[in-house]
Amino acid sequence: MLFVLSLFTQHKSTIMGLPPRLMIFHLILSIGYCFNLGRAIDCGGNQVANTIIVDQQGRGAFNMIQPAIDSIKNNNDQWVKIHINPGKYVGRVNIPIDKPCIILEGSNRGNTIISYGDRNATTTFISMPSNVILSGITFENTFGNNSPAIAAAINGDKTSIFKCGFLGYQDTLFDGYGRHYYKNCYIQGEIDFIFGFAQSYFQSCVINATQDSSLPPGFITAQSRNLPTERGGFVFRKGFVTGIGKVNLGRAWGPYSRVIFWGTDLSSVVLPEGWDAWSYKGNEKNFTYAEVDCTGPGSNIQGRVPWEKKPNEINIHDYSLPIFINQDGWLNNLPSTFSYKKKKNLPSTFV
Repeated sequence: MLFVLSLFTQHKSTIMGLPPRLMIFHLILSIGYCFNLGRAIDCGGNQVANTIIVDQQGRGAFNMIQPAIDSIKNNNDQWVKIHINPGKYVGRVNIPIDKPCIILEGSNRGNTIISYGDRNATTTFISMPSNVILSGITFENTFGNNSPAIAAAINGDKTSIFKCGFLGYQDTLFDGYGRHYYKNCYIQGEIDFIFGFAQSYFQSCVINATQDSSLPPGFITAQSRNLPTERGGFVFRKGFVTGIGKVNLGRAWGPYSRVIFWGTDLSSVVLPEGWDAWSYKGNEKNFTYAEVDCTGPGSNIQGRVPWEKKPNEINIHDYSLPIFINQDGWLNNLPSTFSYKKKKNLPSTFV
């Protein structure tokens, strides 16, 4: 499986230019199969069974992150927290498919950093199983030679990410497969820096587009959805789009690509046209690209592409958090430290 993801990472920039993308059909099936393996696990409820400390100064059970992950039993079915004390941890980190129910918790994203970068476009962090929580960590890919530099690849169902940072250039965050919930995160990049097939909800996140104004415009998203029945799509609820230079909200990496910005503050970095059909010209009527109740100087839709969906052309209720990714209530069963609601008893109909 890691070979398959590595192959995708290394050749994504070439593959993305092929409209049919038949070359990655078997890759899609492989990742999708792995994602489905762990969906039924409930991690024994909302209690943490064990906590492992990682500390570079020797004040924990491990001084590196990967050995701490490796120490957890295969087919784990109880929440195990790995708490990472402050430091910059240089090297690749991987949570394999057979180790679900892991909480990877940093001290905060400002002082707990997982960093890597090389000319082979290697991914810094890969998470494959279902039921994973990430909190208070910055994932960084330092390779910036105008080629893929993936800081994190998230491929498991029921993955929740709180107050994390993702730093890179091109392809910062591979939002691969499954249902993902991002809250209060910071995501930075230049080209297609949030891309993938997942069904994800980004709540109150800061999206920082760093494409220099001297270069061609960048793209925040490259969402892939190949059939109208596929559940994938990205919803950005509230939060901010900021940065330098000029950027589009997204370009299509599939004939049914789907991205919604809802109540988001859009700065002047957002270009008037907003969206690009890319290699899927002729499929524009099938895209679900929409902006609902957005604010800021970049939210003026007068110059948008004519095929952007108008708010009255979609049912925005379908893109609320409970309906879009939480119909089975998996977010309600996270350990109490990790809450997707602002306050107790807050109605969640339109979170």
